This record gives sequence, C-alpha cells and structure tokens, in this order.
Amino acid sequence: MSYNTKNYTEQGGEKTVIGGTLEFKEGATITGVTFPDLEPATETTLGGIKAEAKTEDETVPVRIDEEGFLFIPAYPVVPEIPKAENQAASTAEDAEALVTDFNELLAKLKAAGLMESD
Repeated sequence: MSYNTKNYTEQGGEKTVIGGTLEFKEGATITGVTFPDLEPATETTLGGIKAEAKTEDETVPVRIDEEGFLFIPAYPVVPEIPKAENQAASTAEDAEALVTDFNELLAKLKAAGLMESD
C-alpha cells in the first residue's frame, strides 16, 4: 500500500517538501533563518510597501507617517456648480435684437456667479 502526501520529509531528513499549507500556530518559533526587518518607506527610501507604479491618470499622492502607516489625502469637496437662469433661444431677426438677447444671457451668468460682474 502506498500513500501520497503534499507535505513530506524525504528519507534521511535532509529535505522537507511543503506542497500544501504550512501553518504556524500562536507561540511557534522558527530557528536557523533570519528575515530582514522591513523599514517603513520614506520620501527617499523604499520600505516595506510594494505597489505598482502610478499611471498618467493617478494623481493623488500618498504619505507615510513615522510609524509606517500609509495615508491617502481626502479629496476636496467640490461645491455644486450653480445653475444660471434659463435663457430662451434667440428669435432675433437683426443684430440689435441679438445683442439684447446676448446681454440678457451675460446678465444671467453673472447673477448665478458663473461670470465675474463688470
């Protein structure tokens, strides 16, 4: 009878193969191996955070505090753009009437705050 397993130690104990999950329970220790400390990233030094490079469309910078926490600034709240009073389509039949209609439009834009006053 044979038995296949994903995790095993080869004959003689020189090699252990992990093909499944290796789980370390609370309180477990690992000896004989060292892991580098991951320092927090700074403005000039790459640290323990890996990310893809930004694209042309990405414009929000991030910051890392002295404890290594990553922060993304909040987007500013954009105020609602005011709406100007409706301007009816011009029915002017001469230049003088068209100027009148146009000046009405300018007055409405200024009143709504979409254009600086004279």
